[in-house]
Amino acid sequence: MILLALGCFVLSCSMARTAEQSKPFPVGDYQYTGFDSSGAKIVEGRLSITSVKSTGFEGEWQLSKIGNPERIGPQVGTGTLAGSIIEGKLYINLNPNMSDNNVNLTGAIEGARFQGTWKFVGYAGVLTQGTFEATRR
Repeated sequence: MILLALGCFVLSCSMARTAEQSKPFPVGDYQYTGFDSSGAKIVEGRLSITSVKSTGFEGEWQLSKIGNPERIGPQVGTGTLAGSIIEGKLYINLNPNMSDNNVNLTGAIEGARFQGTWKFVGYAGVLTQGTFEATRR
């Protein structure tokens, strides 16, 4: 009887730790770095995905400019984000409440990391673009 109680206690403790440590992807904070088309670092900071909904996910971002890059769009400061995962690809809009002047991220998911391209998009189309990487903290 004591062995059975001890076994249940050990099993319940290990199950609780597992549940605490693993948040469903993509919820969490990510260290973000953006690069221009030549590979120079232009932006770094944090992306936080705070909630997952049936239609996608939501969160916020806080990014700082590195150096003096031009035409990188509204990806400096703070804001909200909205995104989705479709067939294993991640799509994030850093400016979901704007119909113009958007920065969109498209990337591949690799474990607790995603990377891909960012595009500064206006009514005229893609104004400039580069690459990014984001790793879960």
